[in-house]
Amino acid sequence: MKHKIKGDIIGWNSSIWDFNYLMKSIKENEDIELSVNSYGGDAFLGIDICNTLKDHKGLVTVTITGMAASAASVICMGATKIRAHANTMLMVHNAQTFVAGDAKKLRKAANDVEKVSQAVLKSYTNRVDVDTMKKLLDNETYLTAEEALEYGLIDEIIDAEPEEVESEIFENKAKAFNNKISAAFAPKQSISASASGIDENILKQLFAELKNEITNELKPKEIVPDPVAPKQNLSSLFLHL
Repeated sequence: MKHKIKGDIIGWNSSIWDFNYLMKSIKENEDIELSVNSYGGDAFLGIDICNTLKDHKGLVTVTITGMAASAASVICMGATKIRAHANTMLMVHNAQTFVAGDAKKLRKAANDVEKVSQAVLKSYTNRVDVDTMKKLLDNETYLTAEEALEYGLIDEIIDAEPEEVESEIFENKAKAFNNKISAAFAPKQSISASASGIDENILKQLFAELKNEITNELKPKEIVPDPVAPKQNLSSLFLHL
């Protein structure tokens, strides 16, 4: 079953209606491929979809195609495997609410929303430890795909390819990093001098000659002064002018 949840995580969102309808008709062990692109919405609706995916016996793969924020990020946590495109983001924060009333109602609302935040926190703790996740939620954290992967909130980045590093200050470290990239993506083969049919002594001679050429190039060159123009007679110069 393939489906996409997009827009706000609210009960009247047609993509959520369609998701619930599809979940009623699929086999209990059928694989699900779900795409998500949403800024979030109802925390408990997000938790409900998250748990629906968790309880499903088939393989559930969620792919973040744009933004998975707030309740949408909670939905992602129900997947067996979470993937994200390289240019997408994931945002997590504590539960929020709107409230009006006297001091007692405001205090009660604060206590209630803290409890909702605890429920939200537990949605992530199968992937990230409690203390780390609490800090991310408290700070309303926006995470790039790379950062989400580092924290363990996703499992894979799609269409991401390491770029070479350019650095003048840390040139050696940059070269070492780029060499690792080249080694990782290069074909796994090694050719010895004997296997390639080249005599080892000839190779040594070639390297020695190359070294001498480089050394000669690096030697300081003798500076030849520019020829000094003969001094002109000022009177004749003024006459020409």
